[in-house]
Amino acid sequence: VEALRRALAEAGWEQGRNLTIDVGWYRGNYQIAQEIARRLLNSGAEVIVVNGTPGMDALRAAGATLPIVFVVVSNPVGAGYVSNLARPGQNITGFSTFEPEIVGKWLQILRQVQPELKHVSMLLDPKFVGFQSLWQALEDVASQFSIAATPAFASTLEEIETEIEKVAAIGNSALIVAPSPVNTVNRLRVIELTNQRRLPAIYPFRFYVRDGALVAYGFNAADQFRRAANYVDRILKGEEPGSLPIQAPSLFEMGVNLKTAKSLGIVVPQSLLISADEIVE
Repeated sequence: VEALRRALAEAGWEQGRNLTIDVGWYRGNYQIAQEIARRLLNSGAEVIVVNGTPGMDALRAAGATLPIVFVVVSNPVGAGYVSNLARPGQNITGFSTFEPEIVGKWLQILRQVQPELKHVSMLLDPKFVGFQSLWQALEDVASQFSIAATPAFASTLEEIETEIEKVAAIGNSALIVAPSPVNTVNRLRVIELTNQRRLPAIYPFRFYVRDGALVAYGFNAADQFRRAANYVDRILKGEEPGSLPIQAPSLFEMGVNLKTAKSLGIVVPQSLLISADEIVE
C-alpha cells in the first residue's frame, strides 16, 4: 500500500490534497472480501486497486462496473476476469503473476537443494482456478525428470497440516508452496511444519525466508503496486481500463535462509547463493 501511495504521489496524486485512498484488508478471506467490495462500491470510489484472486472474485460477484486495476492475480484469462491480455476490454486491467513457466524455475531450485529428489508436491487451494495452471505445469515439468508429482490441496490450516504430514512421509520429497492466500496467511505454521519434518520447500515470496523458509523465488509484489499507480493515474485522467494491456511481472527475486538449510542438513550450492537477492544467516 505504501508503494502504491508513493508512486501515486510521484504522479501528482497526493492523499488529502486531490486524492482519497480507502484501504480494506480482507486477510485472504473471501467473505470479508465480499463485505469490503460492497462497501467500496457504495463509497463513490472512482477506481479500485485489488490485490489477489479472492478480491477479484468478490468484486465480480458484486457486479462491479467501475474501473478495476488488479495486482498479484495469476492467469487472469483462465480465471475468466478478462478475455484478452493485450486488450482486456470492459472495466478491468492489471498485473498478472505466476505464469506457468515459473514452475520450471521452482523445480530447478528444489533439485539443486535436494539432488536425490524423487517426489514433489504442490500445496495449493483448489478453490482458486487461476492456480490450476501452476499444478498442471508441475505435472508436465516433473515428468521430464522422472519425478513423481502430486497435488496437496488445502483450503484451511487443518488441511494444510494434514497435507504437509502426508508429503513429509514420502522419501526424497519436496514441497512447492503455491501463492494461495491461505498459505500466505498461515505461512508461519507452514514454515514451522516443513522445517520440523525436514521437508525441503520452496515458497513464492522472498519475505518468507525472513520467517524461516528455506528458499523462495517469485516476483516482487511491491513492484506490482508501484506499476499499478501508473494505470490508476491514466484512468483518472480519462483512459479506459479495457484499453490498457495486462502486464506480467518485471522484477523477480530469490531468498535463501542458511540457518534453516543447516538445520535441515542441506548444503546450498554456491550457484544459488550467488544469484540470491537476500541471504538470511
